[in-house]
Amino acid sequence: MAAPQTTAPRPHTPEEVTATVRQFIGRLSGRPAIEDDRPLISDGVLDSVAAVQMVDFVERTFDVEIADEDLELANFDSIRGLAGLVNRRLAAS
Repeated sequence: MAAPQTTAPRPHTPEEVTATVRQFIGRLSGRPAIEDDRPLISDGVLDSVAAVQMVDFVERTFDVEIADEDLELANFDSIRGLAGLVNRRLAAS
């Protein structure tokens, strides 16, 4: 009897990543219509606790690991920055 085939998860397109991150940030901030380039942490939209939640969300949702060197403001201060980090991590895996 042949072993059951497993299908690899479908790769996330950059557009899907951005949409997923945008939706999460909207829920986290209580502001569903935040622009992709709006500073989230430096403008006080989100606090440091939210930044920790973003790391957890990214790692669980996209099955990527955020390395210590990724923990810089530019990667977490906007939807575009966070989506870019996820896309780089997905491309590297």
